[in-house]
Amino acid sequence: MNRTLNKEMMSYYDTRAPEYDEIYIGKGPASIPDPDLYRKETEIISKVVQGYGQGHLIDIGCGSGYWLSHYGNNPLRIALLDHSEKMLSQCRKRVRSLRLEDRCYFIQGDFFEATLDENSFDSALIGFFISHLSLNLQRTFFSKLKRILKDNGQLMIIDSAWSSQRMRTRKKEGMQKRTLNDGRAYALYKRYFDKSDIESMFKRYRLRLKSCWTGDAFLVAQGEEPD
Repeated sequence: MNRTLNKEMMSYYDTRAPEYDEIYIGKGPASIPDPDLYRKETEIISKVVQGYGQGHLIDIGCGSGYWLSHYGNNPLRIALLDHSEKMLSQCRKRVRSLRLEDRCYFIQGDFFEATLDENSFDSALIGFFISHLSLNLQRTFFSKLKRILKDNGQLMIIDSAWSSQRMRTRKKEGMQKRTLNDGRAYALYKRYFDKSDIESMFKRYRLRLKSCWTGDAFLVAQGEEPD
């Protein structure tokens, strides 16, 4: 991914911040024309997320903080990291509404450039972030993630699934057009994962995969950094 494309993607998410959560109720830039499917799969993942999180957690690409209402009371401390100030603004509102101010702090910036201490996090949640990374960036991402996680550190990946439903309107990997509610269009890189992709990913980066659920639109995988 070159700098120009990355800048356009960052601009897209910054502009999309006020309407970002619409995808979870079947609105927004949905590539599967079935709003009930998005709602049902969001509910399934929400139940999984409810049992997740421990110690010092980092939410990478936290966006609006949508999943906070499900895991926010589990960790003792939560780092909410996102490149977009507008996304973090939405996230701050959610933190206040959930009364989690004493647990949360915010980091605005690029994960790849952010200064994060090694062996400092007990758990990590990565939502819809890895699917925007080329293979080279994915390697760099997991290298850094493994450095900042403690031994036996937990990780959860929530992302976009590759399925027979999805392939009707999307390619598995490549550039795609995203249009906001006001008609503005952006180009960004996106890839989708099936269960075998997740299994290969965890094996490639020497992470222990504990569970993986894949739907037609979303997936959620849990694993850990071996000691």
